[in-house]
Amino acid sequence: MAISALDENGKAVDWWFVYKVPEMPSMKGYEYVYYDSSVGTIVKSPYLLSVDKGALDGTLDAIYNNPPDTTGWVLYNDEKPDAAKKSKTDADDGSLGHTKGVIAFDTASKTAVWLLHSWPKYSMPGEKMLPTPKYGQTYLCVSIDLDTANAIATVMINHQEPQVFTSRLPASLDANAPLRLLTQKINPNAAGDSHVLDFESRGGKAFKLIAKNRKWGGDFWNQLVGPAIGVNLDVETWIRGAIPSEHDSDAAGALNTKGKLEVFDVKSIDFTPLGVPWKWPETKDHAKWGIGVDADWVCVGDINRMVSQEKRGGGTIAFQEQALWACLAKTDSLKPEGPTKTAAKPAKLPATTTHSSAVKPKKTPPATAARITVKKKAEAKTPAHAAKLTIKKSAAAPKKKEAAKKTAAKKKTTGKRASR
Repeated sequence: MAISALDENGKAVDWWFVYKVPEMPSMKGYEYVYYDSSVGTIVKSPYLLSVDKGALDGTLDAIYNNPPDTTGWVLYNDEKPDAAKKSKTDADDGSLGHTKGVIAFDTASKTAVWLLHSWPKYSMPGEKMLPTPKYGQTYLCVSIDLDTANAIATVMINHQEPQVFTSRLPASLDANAPLRLLTQKINPNAAGDSHVLDFESRGGKAFKLIAKNRKWGGDFWNQLVGPAIGVNLDVETWIRGAIPSEHDSDAAGALNTKGKLEVFDVKSIDFTPLGVPWKWPETKDHAKWGIGVDADWVCVGDINRMVSQEKRGGGTIAFQEQALWACLAKTDSLKPEGPTKTAAKPAKLPATTTHSSAVKPKKTPPATAARITVKKKAEAKTPAHAAKLTIKKSAAAPKKKEAAKKTAAKKKTTGKRASR
């Protein structure tokens, strides 16, 4: 059985993006907008997620309903569906990744899909009860091959560290396949690390999986995602409690010749510029997405930009799509609605970031100004750990170091963060 992302009409497509609205007086909370490259723009879906029609339900129903013996799946969510809990005391493991998604695959056709989403308690095969419609959520589904699915599973094991709540593993899946290992216990003593995996959809679309584990210890969006794609970002995530500064540390900023990278928190979402009559404040949104400020990068992830989530594994999928980026750029606003932003301690950039490719090596994006040398390991422990990134220090590094010391001294005397 060939597994694929299916569009709103049940037709196989390479990938799609869905954005569910929150529950508000004018919205039920199950309405959504849809995008794929054949549509070319964000459109209001004629369906509700509660009626078992459309891209999300159609894709999963085709997998879950009467699957052959060669079809399997791994479902993970940091908040397990109620139907997946063995008892009322079956608690979620807060030390595991803040991750949500579905990897489904078929060993006979060597096909697979990866659905990354932000909806807590979603989804349990055969369960018709949906999680709360209260908040906005995002979903990205990509058609991939089985080898790519295993490469993604390898990164998840060491970095995203998901809480797997159910799985279906066919006998035809190799005993040592990463997809099978993903369903086993995550190593609680893994060293702090982050990783960037380049992979392609079956249609040849380039994507990056950017991930970090619980011990990496930095601002995921500002210190990892921004430098990985070389752009400033507008990011919409669940903002509760202290959040990191919008400014990068000196080490992370060195990856951009134009200066330090920045991340700006989206405060409201408004689809009316796209002809869709929906808008809401970020306090009603639980999605985790971002876009380049001046470049057509789109990120759809499962981890928030909050200080507390520096202790959780998680990730995002980054890709370039001009039409989708242009639409999302019209919807976000940095107006200060919702909780007041509070400054956190200056973050330090962890030095351990690996980079690998599930298909073939990719060129460093033009926007990434750092000179990056890929050093092959003598023996790669896993397919996803094929290379280590080494950031070369420029000749001007001593001057930057001296300037940093002066800045630190100034901060110490004034008690205020330096700003650009």
